[in-house]
Amino acid sequence: MTSSIVHKVWMAVTGLFLVVFLAVHMAGNLQLFLPESSARPAFNGYSALLTSNPFIKVAGWLTYLSVVVHTVLAARVSVRNRRARRRGYAIRATSSPWYTRSMGWLGTVVLLFLVWHLQMFWYRYHWGPIGLDAEGNKDLYAVVVASFAQPGIVALYVVCMVALGFHLQHGVAAAVRSVGVFGAGASRWAERGAVWIAWGLVIPFALMPVYVYLTAGGPTS
Repeated sequence: MTSSIVHKVWMAVTGLFLVVFLAVHMAGNLQLFLPESSARPAFNGYSALLTSNPFIKVAGWLTYLSVVVHTVLAARVSVRNRRARRRGYAIRATSSPWYTRSMGWLGTVVLLFLVWHLQMFWYRYHWGPIGLDAEGNKDLYAVVVASFAQPGIVALYVVCMVALGFHLQHGVAAAVRSVGVFGAGASRWAERGAVWIAWGLVIPFALMPVYVYLTAGGPTS
């Protein structure tokens, strides 16, 4: 249970679970692309469902646990690899893409973004001052619009989404290999599929704050 192989398998399993979470989360957040009159009740109703349905709440705690396990194991594997190689490489291979050699930095950016994102929305929804909409649900839509009315936040959000995209692009392919899918053909399909999965998730997430800024939260809206 303490070997690097087992750690990588658990990293793969938790990472793939988090990809599923991102897909579900993205599907729910697509409501932000609706006109404001429809987006507000739909998004606030969706947010209320996430906090009241017991099955979704259990899935949420599994998501938090997966983030912790994935982060801890990634750090342990990185430290173990560094200790096993006391001296750096005399010659570094440059044929691999830069993001495959920067997973630690990309993961750190994603983790810091996650903490910021939770503080900005999740924490405020549960414990911050927040009004109610016409249907009596907490008006998280108003919090989203107010946050994305600030161009600095929009820009930072987009940059972090790009980092997430590159992290997913390599991470999904590596996770598939870690759970036992091998062979040249399988690896090619995994790498191609990882590109579609990564950017298919990230592009809508990156466009959301831009869309909200231009249509609901910007200075000219």
